[in-house]
Amino acid sequence: MSLSSTDTDSKGLGKRKLQLTSVQERRLIDDDGHPCKKIFKPLSITDLPEDCLNLVYKSIKFGADHSSFGLVCRHWLRIQNNNHESLWDIDSKCSLRKSKDISSESFSIILCKLLIRFQHLKRLSLSGFPEVTDYVKSQSQLFGSKIHFLCLKVFFEYSCKKLLLLFSSFPRLTSVRLSSCLIADEGLEVLAKCYPSLVKFDLRNCQRITNKGLKVLAKCCASLKKVNFGECPRISDKGLVVLAKCCASLEKVNFRDCRRITAKGLQVLAECCASLEKVELGRCQKISDKGLEILAKRCAFLKRVDLTDCEGITDSGISFIVQNCFKIHSVRISFCSNITGIGFLGCLETLTDVSAVGMHKLTTEGIKAISSGGGIRSLALSGNPVNDKAVITISKGCPLLKSLALYSCHEVHLEGWKAIGLYCRNLKSLYVDDCPKLCDEGLKALCYGCNKLSCLFVDGWRDSAFEAFKQERPSVHLI
Repeated sequence: MSLSSTDTDSKGLGKRKLQLTSVQERRLIDDDGHPCKKIFKPLSITDLPEDCLNLVYKSIKFGADHSSFGLVCRHWLRIQNNNHESLWDIDSKCSLRKSKDISSESFSIILCKLLIRFQHLKRLSLSGFPEVTDYVKSQSQLFGSKIHFLCLKVFFEYSCKKLLLLFSSFPRLTSVRLSSCLIADEGLEVLAKCYPSLVKFDLRNCQRITNKGLKVLAKCCASLKKVNFGECPRISDKGLVVLAKCCASLEKVNFRDCRRITAKGLQVLAECCASLEKVELGRCQKISDKGLEILAKRCAFLKRVDLTDCEGITDSGISFIVQNCFKIHSVRISFCSNITGIGFLGCLETLTDVSAVGMHKLTTEGIKAISSGGGIRSLALSGNPVNDKAVITISKGCPLLKSLALYSCHEVHLEGWKAIGLYCRNLKSLYVDDCPKLCDEGLKALCYGCNKLSCLFVDGWRDSAFEAFKQERPSVHLI
């Protein structure tokens, strides 16, 4: 990383005399008797105002460059420390996280030193690290108090005492992620009592959590807006009802694979939480059209609904959603075996994303209904009995389409591929693996027609066809 005042400056950091382009200005400065002689002086990049340095630091994208920034001088190190907002992001590559020999005591000391150094941290992830010790609590008065997000995805069990020590070290948390943790109801109670102002909570795949823990959380944290209890098999209507009644401000809920949730619980959720925008109920087999009817009529601001593998849902339930939720833009109904698609008829242009994979009752008329709003940008129809007529309907009816998935659609012939090439002018991603009727002529139609195509997912090509496509469209990423 280098900063210079002109294009002709040498590389590196340090002090630079500003080069004046005007010959007249040079003469003024060279004149010892001129008053400007006392005004102009050598400047360095460290003389930049602090707000400018803050902007420079925030524009840096890579972690290595962040570290280099702080090595310039003490002033820049302070800028780095004050602007560092995240420590050990969940997806970041951290050598410390990969170390198998580090002890809990050593890790706790390192953690405290960093928390003391970075006083303006907002996000902290302890995912994949050893258990913290009492030392963290003893140093917590020296930490900055701005951390609002904590990720604690670990594969060992914290005692309630250790959880209390840990949570009390970060008094301003509003968002906690404990997905896949070995936490039980007792630990959840500790957390709920520490953070009554909690807004977002992720407990996905915490299989020890029961209705008891959910009830305590709901009663202590009435400000919750986003909760994720996906893959928590012990959660049922009893817990959901208490959550809905205590947390009326809920906007996003995830109860995916909570198979004890029924239409009764969904009804109370809809009646108490009119601000819901996103509801995920995938694999909740006991959800019915009646539950969706109440949800749609009470939650008019609903934007996203996931009903993947909900066998109790039919076209009637889908119709309630698209007719009553005027902001709906995403509906996922993959593997819903009793839906033909006709329930989408009359959908609004706001509907932009539909996932309907593996639905053997899906019909051409149903696909036409899905396209009826004209706003579809992402459509997944893989594994369905899709034919040329259906593909032509999609191509003509979805002019804004950017992503189309047709994995294992065995009945799409040349006419279908030609229609995609002719009408899908905004298409960027096309998934056509295991489509045996995709011939060389079909590839040519896609090659010369979809001028915005950037990714093509395909298999089984002959080498000659592959090379020809690659030569004509070198910018397309072939996968």
